[in-house]
Amino acid sequence: MTKNQTKEKDKKAVEDKPHDKAFKNTFCNKETMLDFLSANLPPELFSKIDQQDLHLTTKSFVDPVGRRGESDLVFRANINGQSGYLYAIVEHQSTEDLYMPLKFLEYNVRLIRQHLKENGNVALPVILNVCIYNGDKAYKGSNSLLSMFSDPELARSYMFDSFYLVDLYSTSENELLSYRKAAFAAMVLKQGIYRKFNQWFADRINLIVDFLEKGYISYADAAFLYMLEVDDHPGLLETIKKSNPKLKQIAMSVAKRLKEEGRLEGEEKGKMMGIQIGEEKGKLEGKLEGKLEGKLEGKLEGKEERNIEIAKSMLLRGYPMEDIILLTGLSRSQIQDLV
Repeated sequence: MTKNQTKEKDKKAVEDKPHDKAFKNTFCNKETMLDFLSANLPPELFSKIDQQDLHLTTKSFVDPVGRRGESDLVFRANINGQSGYLYAIVEHQSTEDLYMPLKFLEYNVRLIRQHLKENGNVALPVILNVCIYNGDKAYKGSNSLLSMFSDPELARSYMFDSFYLVDLYSTSENELLSYRKAAFAAMVLKQGIYRKFNQWFADRINLIVDFLEKGYISYADAAFLYMLEVDDHPGLLETIKKSNPKLKQIAMSVAKRLKEEGRLEGEEKGKMMGIQIGEEKGKLEGKLEGKLEGKLEGKLEGKEERNIEIAKSMLLRGYPMEDIILLTGLSRSQIQDLV
């Protein structure tokens, strides 16, 4: 962003603040908001709002004022006997936001998640959305999320109706066999919750070999990788290797990859630990050096005291005994006495 663009953005932010204050300082009043709603909502909808229960919250979900030219107010309300919210946005923009329905959806999700966090496992709150448009010409944008799709009915049935559930727990293995090329993947996922694959694989060797011969498990390497990662049974790899020459070859390749990844991960952790230990020792030595300079310099006991302080700090941070011995020169018994 250029300096001029930044200045324009900052200028817009300053200009929008009076609008924000005016909106919040007037519509935060319960009676003012109720009269406004009464004048603008359909009577049958307004009548479903419990006017006695309506009260302002401190919640806000829009971006900082000036960034997108909008402000919001959130009222807690009972709507048709259900716990809910009135969510009002005022637009301080010369042109309408073409994606206002999507914006409402984003803010509503944040509001619902915050509601669940505050109230626990409860029913989702109903939210009544109101947009107050303050542009310099009539609003012509959409006020319906569904109308923004090229096929609203398709979107309604696919996105805003019930999702399709595949419950592997409740699906028998015989039913999973009908999945053809997806059967083995589904079976592995179903068993994965228990993290025990050694006996499971041994009991299904013939079936798995049959899958292989039919060309159903081109993803065997991914499946074996998952199995070996979640189940640390020492005999699992051997069980797979004994099942079939081709499966053995795949399993060996996966095991080699896991071993290599483990080695590289170990080396990386070792490097990071070494850097961290070195930095920690450097910081501690630097601090102690300043305090002890001139007083303990050249004295053997001064060096030992410094190493004891370093050892104490490393113990508090959970470093291994061998690392502390290596870096401080203290004996194991000296370090154990510090615990």
